[in-house]
Amino acid sequence: MYAHRLSTKPAHEPPVKTYRVIAFSFLALTVILLAIVIFSALKKTEITIIAKESKKTINISINAMKEKIGEKSVAAIVTTTKFYLSENYSPTGVKTVEGISKGEVTLYNNTSEVQILVKTTRLLSPDNVLFRLEDRVTIPARGQITAKVYADQNGAASDIGPTKFTIPGLSTDKQKVVYAESSKPMSGGSGKIGMVSETDISAAKNDYKEKVKQAYLKQIGETELWADMKIITVTESNPASSHKAGEETGTFTLSGTSTLVAVYFAKKDLEEILNKEIGKSIDDNSEKILSFSGEPVVTVASTDLVKQTADLTVAQETLVTLNAEAKSLDKSNFAGKEKSEIERYVVSLPHVTGVNVKFSPSWSDTAPSSADKIKVVVKNVK
Repeated sequence: MYAHRLSTKPAHEPPVKTYRVIAFSFLALTVILLAIVIFSALKKTEITIIAKESKKTINISINAMKEKIGEKSVAAIVTTTKFYLSENYSPTGVKTVEGISKGEVTLYNNTSEVQILVKTTRLLSPDNVLFRLEDRVTIPARGQITAKVYADQNGAASDIGPTKFTIPGLSTDKQKVVYAESSKPMSGGSGKIGMVSETDISAAKNDYKEKVKQAYLKQIGETELWADMKIITVTESNPASSHKAGEETGTFTLSGTSTLVAVYFAKKDLEEILNKEIGKSIDDNSEKILSFSGEPVVTVASTDLVKQTADLTVAQETLVTLNAEAKSLDKSNFAGKEKSEIERYVVSLPHVTGVNVKFSPSWSDTAPSSADKIKVVVKNVK
């Protein structure tokens, strides 16, 4: 019997290098995943939009009648009347005319005797411009007196500045001690007078209609207190002019009786209609109304005085801009988008004048996929 020796072969053990590779791979994957998580947590986008305020005009037609019927009507009083007005106007054209230069002088007498100068006594300036006394004067001995003078010749040449005058009618020696001086310029040698033109009369007639409205509104004062909208229209006006074209005058007058149509209604009724119409006119996806711009402009398009009704046209300016809460600026619209995509989209919206897109971290090339990490800021400029 033979005895057999039992021999066992040890199992194969993985080399240490393999474990090391697996460990490092797992560590690298963990780091990568951690980096992705951190990057996702830090990734943000801020979009700053510059939007300009713009004016939008709303034009509507409404009916004015005794009792309101329908959405586009107001309860109103429609009436007609006649009104007289006289208004003054100045011509724009002028004509240069020659006049007589006048002024005042101080006469000096440095002698021991009274000096009498008769009316029209000549006074001569160093430039040989001649003036004359308007009245007889008596200059006291070693005294002085003021007197009015006028130029001997018409025209602008006599409009001279302050100067000293000699008195040619006196002897040469006496001219040295009896003389005159002026402290202010002489004026009136060159004058202008208005000349009425066809253009003046035409422009005055256009203005006259507006003056008729304003004068009538002033006259009725606070009648019809319930009606804070009083629309006055001049339907017939042909005022007569006090001067014809080509006539010389400083002022001319237009006067006559005009026919007026008056429409009285409450402003709140008009505003109610406007608010509804303006709401329909804006883009709900991107616009919002800031405010009305000025008062509505209301004109009378037509009237039926028998039925006491009128058709009115209304123009109202409003200020509108980009609505930061609009659907077009919902943060989800920008999620995962590149910078260029966001910029193209934003500048295509109404009222936008500029946009700045800021990614964080700065080396990011797209916006976060989560809308919560996107911030949209709208700055309005006038």
